[in-house]
Amino acid sequence: MIWLLLCCAIVAVMIAVAVMAWRKWIAPWRQLEELVSQISRGERPPTFLVEGGAHAQRAGLQFEKIFHDLSELKKQIAKRESGMQTIFSAMQDALLVVDSNRRVVVTNEMFRKLFVLPEIFVGTPLLEIVRNATIDQVIANALDGGAPVREELALEGSLIELHAVATRNQAGEITGALVLFHDITELKKMDQIRRDFVANVSHELRTPLSILRGYIETLLDRPETPRDELSRILGVMERHSKRLDLLAEDLLTLAQLESGNPNLQLEDVDFPSFFEEVVRDWEKKLAHKQLNLVVDVPPGLPPIRADRTRLQEALYNLLDNAVKYSRERGDIRLMARRRDGEIELSISDNGIGIAKEDLSRVFERFYRVDKARSHDNARGTGLGLAIVKHIAQLHGGRVEAESELGKGTTIRVVLPIAVAASL
Repeated sequence: MIWLLLCCAIVAVMIAVAVMAWRKWIAPWRQLEELVSQISRGERPPTFLVEGGAHAQRAGLQFEKIFHDLSELKKQIAKRESGMQTIFSAMQDALLVVDSNRRVVVTNEMFRKLFVLPEIFVGTPLLEIVRNATIDQVIANALDGGAPVREELALEGSLIELHAVATRNQAGEITGALVLFHDITELKKMDQIRRDFVANVSHELRTPLSILRGYIETLLDRPETPRDELSRILGVMERHSKRLDLLAEDLLTLAQLESGNPNLQLEDVDFPSFFEEVVRDWEKKLAHKQLNLVVDVPPGLPPIRADRTRLQEALYNLLDNAVKYSRERGDIRLMARRRDGEIELSISDNGIGIAKEDLSRVFERFYRVDKARSHDNARGTGLGLAIVKHIAQLHGGRVEAESELGKGTTIRVVLPIAVAASL
């Protein structure tokens, strides 16, 4: 009996020791294991209090601090990533970053648009998404030499300038390459326009200057020139000097219109009175070729808010062309009307017309349709329609041209209804 009681006591003591050991050592470790599991999943544990001894409790508090530090780190990383994505999205240039194995590290939206690509995953081999020998060579040169590389790439009607530079780690080792894709199509066009403009101005100046210089040399070599011949020479010199003056005036006008500060003086322009002024100013030129001018303004057409002087200048240039290219006793129609929420001003003639292949270029500076008569000084400076286009654009509008050889031409200045003073 005594042995039985002793055995029971020993068993009870062992159970008590086991329970205490469970609570102090085993149970806390299971709680700590659960804490680690929840933190690794990014979940916040309901509590960091761990049952058991002081060591287990201190471990729980340390896990709470670790969780808090991880949360702050994630916020900082997310903030930086958001900032970088904002920068990448705002970039007008396409961006590509690859590692040393030419796997994608970073791209932006402009890169995906440039190559018409869906979402690109980090680590994707570049050759799986873009196969281009120029891009491949630029990256290879950047990775091999480490120096910045520049190259041009023709891509579906656009000209892209590539800038590649090697990326390095803190030890200075090359880890990949960064490539920027800059669209220089418009820059190239503007540069060509500038070159053409300089060439055209030089060409336009050369003829009158050569003639003036030739006649001046003639007068110097022959001071006793007969009066009739002298009168003829002075007449020619006057005509060419006027042409130079007109060219300089048109160039200054065009430069002012293309500047960032055209200084428009807006006012309400009423079409009946406005057209009346225009017709009065052109009576003599129209009568010289016996041209019939028809003015068509529908009743109730509202005035528009525009720079009266500039608008008058545009119509004068259009009338000048209509008079020049109209046959004698021809008709010219000056019309204003409302069309689809826009105000349309147009001048039509039944003159020689413009060929279809020339129609899209008539608003270019110095472009002349009648190249056979391009040296005829009565033909103007070649800047008139370019001036008309810029005046229309300054008012938020556009120009249109319609013509048929032998039947005449119609030029329209279309202004948005937003410039109307009252509707």
